[in-house]
Amino acid sequence: MAHFILTYGYTDTDLRAAKRDDHLEHLAKLKAAGSLVLAGPLADLSGGIIVLAADDLAAAQALVEQDPYTVHNVTKDRELREWKITVGLPD
Repeated sequence: MAHFILTYGYTDTDLRAAKRDDHLEHLAKLKAAGSLVLAGPLADLSGGIIVLAADDLAAAQALVEQDPYTVHNVTKDRELREWKITVGLPD
């Protein structure tokens, strides 16, 4: 299993608030399935970071495409990259 980091900014504060519960529900499902490692907004609330576990980049991208924040264009400047963890490998 590989790890991937998704970074992104937000497009609209009102839309973000409207879709937040759906986004959190999606993340909870990913966590339960073992696909979500970590997730959260940046401290300045300009965007967020999600760490995913997936077989490959295509599988990770499919998880991102299902997120209500992606579906409803709440996020912008999304960048998904594979991350080679050296220290502190998650369980």
